[in-house]
Amino acid sequence: MVVTAFVLVASLMARAVERHLMRLEQLAVSTRVGISKSTHFLLVGLGILLGINAAGVDVTTLNVLTGAIGLGLGFGLQSVASNFVSGFVLLMDKSIKPGDVISFTAQTSDNTGTSNFGWVQELRGRYVVVRDRDGVDTLVPNQNLITSPFINWSYSDQRVRIKLPVTVSYDDDPEVALQLLLEAAEGHPRILRDPPPVSRLISFGDNGIRLEIRFWIADPVNGVNNVRSDVNRAIWRIFRAHGVTMPYPQRNVRLVARRAAGPLPASLPPTPPGRDRAAD
Repeated sequence: MVVTAFVLVASLMARAVERHLMRLEQLAVSTRVGISKSTHFLLVGLGILLGINAAGVDVTTLNVLTGAIGLGLGFGLQSVASNFVSGFVLLMDKSIKPGDVISFTAQTSDNTGTSNFGWVQELRGRYVVVRDRDGVDTLVPNQNLITSPFINWSYSDQRVRIKLPVTVSYDDDPEVALQLLLEAAEGHPRILRDPPPVSRLISFGDNGIRLEIRFWIADPVNGVNNVRSDVNRAIWRIFRAHGVTMPYPQRNVRLVARRAAGPLPASLPPTPPGRDRAAD
């Protein structure tokens, strides 16, 4: 009971310190979270030691227990300890903070990765809470964000360039199609005017001429695929209005009539014995 009381008091003090730190706007969010987490663990650990001492237990008799705990960390709790250390590394190097928009690859049960996109909600001791556009919270272990690459859309500069490939028919004028691509991207409110959108002729493919429209947005936190969809719809409408066609792969099948084989001769010239005329 004494140890529990000390731990409870230490937890209340840690929460008070955390609330005070989170109100300090002059500190970065990651710094505030890192200091609050460190203070929480320090106060709780100190509360446990003071509680054990107040209960009259000799701390020197706990050497065996601490040794067992260390052995457990080395074997069974290695992953847990790694996630805790990785969490402090993420806080100290400021690579991720609450409010950031990140893309990461999550491993599924069949060992195939799925790409996830969402907003960082919380940085916890063992995991990071990421909320996607469907409102689903994904708990990503801190170790995964240390050992695996991920995209932080709002790390330094939030401006992002988007590239949309388009294929037009060889019967159409590519110069007209390039100009129409620019017109399709001009009216969108989220597309930046500086730098302006550009259109490029990429290559001459098997089924048509490959073009590409490139533009910049400054707010990927509001979504990227919705801008892609808007511009693609505008391209479809403006191409239809100007008679520009987008081809699709076609295959022509030719049926060739085979001549009937003539009758075999009654006798064939004999092959000399011992000579194999096969080419292989």
